[in-house]
Amino acid sequence: MEEYLKDTTKGFGERFRRLAIFTPLFSLKGKRKSAVLPFDIDWFSLGLLTLLFFFESKLHRQGRKGRQELADYLYEATQGQIGATRAHYDLITETIMDTFRDPMGKRHNEVFFNWETGTQEVVQFSLLKTDAFDQDNNRQYFTLDEAGLELIFATKEYFSEFRISIAQLLIRKQLEKGEFASALHEIHEMRIAVQSLRDHIQRLGLEVTRNIISDDTYGKYAKTIENVYERLTREDEEFRELYGFVKETTAKIQFESQEQVDEEARLQIAQVSIELGEVHQLHHGLLYNVMQLKNKALEAARQALFSAGIQSFNFDQEIVSRIVSSPLPEEAVKGLVHPFTRLHQQTSWSLLALLFPQRLQRSDQEEETAAYPEMEEEEYRQHTLQQEENFSRIMEEVIQVMDGKDSMELKDMVSGLPGELLQHRSFYDFWLLLHQRSPVVKGVGEGKHVLDKALALLGDDILEVGEKPELLQMTEQYTLQNMCFTRRRKDG
Repeated sequence: MEEYLKDTTKGFGERFRRLAIFTPLFSLKGKRKSAVLPFDIDWFSLGLLTLLFFFESKLHRQGRKGRQELADYLYEATQGQIGATRAHYDLITETIMDTFRDPMGKRHNEVFFNWETGTQEVVQFSLLKTDAFDQDNNRQYFTLDEAGLELIFATKEYFSEFRISIAQLLIRKQLEKGEFASALHEIHEMRIAVQSLRDHIQRLGLEVTRNIISDDTYGKYAKTIENVYERLTREDEEFRELYGFVKETTAKIQFESQEQVDEEARLQIAQVSIELGEVHQLHHGLLYNVMQLKNKALEAARQALFSAGIQSFNFDQEIVSRIVSSPLPEEAVKGLVHPFTRLHQQTSWSLLALLFPQRLQRSDQEEETAAYPEMEEEEYRQHTLQQEENFSRIMEEVIQVMDGKDSMELKDMVSGLPGELLQHRSFYDFWLLLHQRSPVVKGVGEGKHVLDKALALLGDDILEVGEKPELLQMTEQYTLQNMCFTRRRKDG
């Protein structure tokens, strides 16, 4: 079995339990017409309304809710939609209540095979439970049980909104406990959440282009985009804090003795750092996408208002007919036509031009050609030496990140490189020059080159740099094509 598939069955029993609590609700779909209830009834939606009725009652501390109160609510909420009388709603309520809770008080049982433990297990749960009993009127009241509350919370939208933030907290806790494998698995799930958010932003962009036809619609989308931007900003700050904590944990483990930390833990925390950096980079790119989406929404609104104005405005009727059909004073005609005329333009010469600085030149003097200033020889030499030092340091950092590997992509290196290195222009000149000269080896070529000192760090190895299809948003200022850095032995 592949290594990444070993966690497939992890927590299988808990996942099955979370799905099993939906069984009574979905079983209502199998209800059919009967002699006593000859109506087309959407049992599933009425079942969900029932759970929401008890949830809101519990939320507002309104106890003493039983079958009669539920029947009254369903009758008022769906009045005229089903065509049933109030007496029929007593039967509808009884059917739903008996489905959610056994009349004898038995809990729902779901038998399943737990592939994690390799044994057959039973899940027991109840959506509703008894609350209080009215002895005078012989009436039983009910409330949501733990499984019923969990089902309602599973339909809430806030979980998806805070999914990435929750994952970041879990990863931090797992790292504090030394559970690096669990943290790595959580990072993989967080990557899926970020990709899902990216797809949502792309769909939102299509909706903005297609649906903004008025100022009200623009206001609705502008608020949605602003909420997404605030969420991404908050999550980006949490990513930075989490990544800083990962670096501290990595440094702490690297300095500990071999007896205290095994090699597997070192490899896992290094993988956590790399994977988290990739997810952070993917998430950070969404901020740029949302900024573009803001501009797209504004442009779509402007185009919509312009199109609406063009369609509703008739120049002949609004302007020409108004002027021709009824005599207007001269000032009124000017005011009516003024918005459609250009600004007045006039060319003039100022007497003060005589006092402007004059260009004095002898007739026998050659005119200098305007051009970009050339770098002095000494200044050029100093610049070349500085570039050699910069390229040498970059090569040292790249070799250190590769950690003995013969091949590695640039996107996998980014998380291990210092942040100030990615902000420097020399870093991007370095990759462009390597790509232009690839394959390269120390000492091959005419004359001295600015890369010679960096290539000397590779010994006699041959370096090949090839393009990859992805574009990497390295910083807000720089974007670079992903490349593959391959170090090949000269004798191989």
